[in-house]
Amino acid sequence: MSSKQPSFTAKIGENIEIDLLKRIIKIHKETKSTEDELVLGFSDVLEKAKVSYVVVAGYVAILLGRARRSDDVDFIAEHVNIEKFLEVCRIAKEHEFILMQGNIDDEASIRSTYENYLNKGFGIRFMLKDTIVPNIEFKFSSTRFDDHSLKNSYKVFIGSLGPIHISPIELQIAYKLALGSEKDVGDAIFLYTLLRPIIKEEVLEYWARELHTNLKLLKQ
Repeated sequence: MSSKQPSFTAKIGENIEIDLLKRIIKIHKETKSTEDELVLGFSDVLEKAKVSYVVVAGYVAILLGRARRSDDVDFIAEHVNIEKFLEVCRIAKEHEFILMQGNIDDEASIRSTYENYLNKGFGIRFMLKDTIVPNIEFKFSSTRFDDHSLKNSYKVFIGSLGPIHISPIELQIAYKLALGSEKDVGDAIFLYTLLRPIIKEEVLEYWARELHTNLKLLKQ
């Protein structure tokens, strides 16, 4: 009788490896995009601040190889208090990020941004100095879909860099279909086609029902 352990690793194309058990994705890239550099930097900020987060929306497709650009990258974070947000801003400043809705050098301004935007459910934007786009749109988790993404994220490494936490693939695909624009549907089709060997169809169908969308466009 063979004692060989079952494999939980899937190889997607030439440059993506996925550990299904540990929910880790390793990507091998010749060069990193501007969006990759931005996200790696801001992910490092949140990792150092010990704030749970997940990247959602269009950048997930870009990260995994879709050839398009994005003006912003969406980060969803756990709800933290003002003191923790001040720490996030301190570390972000060390990484040369600035705030669009406030002055990252001024504690009173940061507190105002927290109370008038984040604490009321609005997003804010972090930008690298002298770079308007792409930028980071940052907001707190506010829906059960956000909460699920935070609790069930994948860790992505680009070579030795990372991690970047991204939303669960099935939820991401259903979400992009529900948004419905040509670009969003294109992202969904790209992810479904690329990752079909590891996608759990029953999970995808569940999220499609929850988001009131259908999967017909994926399978044409």
